[in-house]
Amino acid sequence: DKIKYRNVFGTQRDGGVLANAFDLTLKNVANTNVLQWGERLYAFWEAGRPYEMNPDTLETLRSVTEDGPLKGLGGIDCKVRGITIDEGGPIDNIVKAGKSFTAHPHVEDEDTLIGFKIETNAQTKFMTLEFTEYDSKWNEKKATSFSVKDSLPPHDFSVSKSYYSFFDNPYGEMDNMRYLIGLKAPTQIMQLALRQPTKVHVVPRSKGQDPVTVELDHSYFCIHLNGLSEEKDGKLYLYSTGWDLTDERFFPQSQDSAPFLGAWGGAYPDFTRGKVPPSLLYETVIDVEKGTVVSHEEVRPGIVIEFPTQEEDKPNMMYLAIAAEEYTSLPSSGLCRINTETREMETWWADNKQFTHEVIPVKKQNGQPGSWLLTPLYDAGKRRTTIAILDSEDFSSGPVCRLNLKHHVTYGLHGSFARQSQSVVSDSLPAL
Repeated sequence: DKIKYRNVFGTQRDGGVLANAFDLTLKNVANTNVLQWGERLYAFWEAGRPYEMNPDTLETLRSVTEDGPLKGLGGIDCKVRGITIDEGGPIDNIVKAGKSFTAHPHVEDEDTLIGFKIETNAQTKFMTLEFTEYDSKWNEKKATSFSVKDSLPPHDFSVSKSYYSFFDNPYGEMDNMRYLIGLKAPTQIMQLALRQPTKVHVVPRSKGQDPVTVELDHSYFCIHLNGLSEEKDGKLYLYSTGWDLTDERFFPQSQDSAPFLGAWGGAYPDFTRGKVPPSLLYETVIDVEKGTVVSHEEVRPGIVIEFPTQEEDKPNMMYLAIAAEEYTSLPSSGLCRINTETREMETWWADNKQFTHEVIPVKKQNGQPGSWLLTPLYDAGKRRTTIAILDSEDFSSGPVCRLNLKHHVTYGLHGSFARQSQSVVSDSLPAL
């Protein structure tokens, strides 16, 4: 076996510069999220075209129709995604450039899924997000475009009754030449701007209202957002996990910028030196009418957590994987539930050498209260993955059921739940 493609986080083909120079085709790893919607199953990666899979066998399918999340992205043979030259015109067709699709589509209700398509124009430097709402059959209900100059696409976004919202993370100058000539991967040339206030863009879902952009009073890097945000008393409440770029323990304040990967570089993050920045949960309150940030603060100070999810009919009940307290950055080994209205927190800690992941709430049926909470656990001692099921009505007691898999499942990022397998569309073919 050998590596065939360059990768966004550092993987290069053997052969050095001669084997990698001026080849901008990145491997579409499709490893960030997976979702079944509209009788079709897709795997997502934010810099690529979604992969369609057979929901019964998980076999990769070669979609021959350009519909659903594939519509408007450019042909399946595009070699560069997320960067365009003439917005799908003849030049893009010649160089095979196309759009990409977010890895974080959000389900609002049983007939509304919301995602966005991404393109940055190489000539004008404008990044455009086309927020698109789909019904339960992947038919487009409406689309709204928003453009901003000199920005990089967000990893995640949030949806409220009236708005799409996302953080415009502060990036510094990038050494594009080192990427072009094959010396570095994209994330290895990225810099975090430590003195640049972070912006939040609030885009109306309906026509007739202008987008609003607000600034925090400091530099902050958002990783994930709550999928469904709330509007109360004329204010928008966003909950995000991220890094405080003013924390001098992890980001040198004597410098204007720092490498994006920082202590996350290498084959794996080294937690033993205390240099990996902790991911914390923040509440950001925005007065949309006045165009101001009311507040931006930690929900539970010092609690290191990631992968926020919410209960279907109780968006204030948030579930996260928890690593530690007192700002100590470690792999997650517990789960927590936070009521964002009262800020009360419940925790459950796994056994020794067991590591936790994202929680997927599944609303109980037949009139039962609460949700079943599904999450994978990795037992490093037994080298085995377990699907644990908790009861939201008795969260702190831990799993009520454990399904031990026969093999180890590679540590992933996000997932979803489907109540039953559905038929694969007839105009998709098995991969060659």
